[in-house]
Amino acid sequence: MRLRELSDSSEFVTINRRLNPKIWNNGEIDPEVVDKLKDIADAFVDFIGVDLDIVDVTITGSNANYTWTQFSDLDLHVVVAGEPDEQQRELYNAKKSLWSEEHTITIRGLPVECYVQGDQETHHSTGVYSILHDTWLIEPKKTAPSVDDKAIDAKKDALEHEIQAALLTKDLDKLRLVKEKITKMRKAGLERAGEWSTENLAFKAVRNLGLIDQIAEKIRELEDQELSLEQTEILA
Repeated sequence: MRLRELSDSSEFVTINRRLNPKIWNNGEIDPEVVDKLKDIADAFVDFIGVDLDIVDVTITGSNANYTWTQFSDLDLHVVVAGEPDEQQRELYNAKKSLWSEEHTITIRGLPVECYVQGDQETHHSTGVYSILHDTWLIEPKKTAPSVDDKAIDAKKDALEHEIQAALLTKDLDKLRLVKEKITKMRKAGLERAGEWSTENLAFKAVRNLGLIDQIAEKIRELEDQELSLEQTEILA
């Protein structure tokens, strides 16, 4: 049950009375879910294909919080010692993308998203649960955050317009610039004010509309076209 809508159009953030019952039973994580998440983490680590100094496996995001919705993924983090360098981060991101393209894994209908996270990296979340140690690292609260509803809606509308305009152009460079701008905007918001920042909430809004997936898919489509060579007709 929703306690508070952040705005009339902001279905992307709610405060629920309880944690998602698909995963949690009276605040305790379902052991069957834990076992399956460990299996998924093992498979993801094997897929990465390099030795990792694993210190934990965690779930985070909305499904480790009271902010879950029908749109929420289940974020599964393989936590490694230290902070990945640029080359390692590039490998982890590339493997994550390939994994996502090749696998559609769900836990009771919730899509599972896998990541590699360094334990020295800044992580912006108000709910983090250790799968390996069976305990909360950051226990979520039901307290409703202070947010600027009008600013969120304004930012969401501006992003939606910019993405739609870029999609209509079918211009690869423009699409890449818009995608990069959105990524940087969200990162800046997380660093400034965490997951409740205007930028992050606006990002979630356009993601829930499917626009982030659309722009990523269009970029892949145009990149494939750019790298392809059409067969020419041979005249007799």
